[in-house]
Amino acid sequence: MSKPRRLGGPRNVSELLGGALGAARLARGVQRARALLAWPQAVGPEIARLTRPRTQHGGTLFVEVRDSATAHHLTLQRHHFLRRLNELLGEERVTEIRFSVGTVRAPAAAPRLAPLPAPDRERARELVRNVNGDLRDVALRAAEAITRARKWREAQGWRACPVCGEASREQPCRACQLTLEDPNVKRAARTLIRAPERLAVLPALLGDSGTNAARFIALGQLEEQLDLLALECVRSGGEEGYRAFLTQQAEVYLALWSRKPRSAVTRQDRTALPERVRQVLEAGPPR
Repeated sequence: MSKPRRLGGPRNVSELLGGALGAARLARGVQRARALLAWPQAVGPEIARLTRPRTQHGGTLFVEVRDSATAHHLTLQRHHFLRRLNELLGEERVTEIRFSVGTVRAPAAAPRLAPLPAPDRERARELVRNVNGDLRDVALRAAEAITRARKWREAQGWRACPVCGEASREQPCRACQLTLEDPNVKRAARTLIRAPERLAVLPALLGDSGTNAARFIALGQLEEQLDLLALECVRSGGEEGYRAFLTQQAEVYLALWSRKPRSAVTRQDRTALPERVRQVLEAGPPR
């Protein structure tokens, strides 16, 4: 009965040679793959779009190009490619580069961008109304560029942010979403519901973005109140207390909407009210 071979026992010469040759073949394959992968970095994006490294035999790298003129031109520069390629590989593994005509995909055409529209000069002048002196011309050109970009975004389907008015895919825009969560802005909104005339002093405290956000929150809450008041006014048969409160809150809403004092609000301004509220107020008290 023969003894089983120990797992750590000696191996015959064929097994040892087979393992060594297999490792060598694997190493050569890895090295060839490294040369092919390093080619775009070695030659740069422009030449990489015109060429396709195909294979490597020994120290020769075979590269395909689209036409013979390109092959001739690149052959004259191959010593530059060799030097850069071997720098990337770490050792001089490629000794020759041969270019031949083959199949190389044409580079994809760059997408054509639609030209920017003409600037909104009226809005641009409004943006720089407080800029005087030598900086006005520079500021006006910058404002016109801003308005062109805004008109372009609107042409792509973006809508005006309900808070700041700038074109945005998100409604409200991302910047205004963050501002709306500011506790100071929320407190200012509660103040505006009680005293809309405070809107004029908010820019000094919160800036324009904070003021717009506080106004937006206040208008939203007032709109909900007005809708409920209008419904109660109808249910109560036009009870005078509900109607008086509805009229008062409608004036606050319109003062904030139009950015003017309550005393300056007119009947024509009522077109900005929610439809149900406007209908109740225009119907008048019951007789």
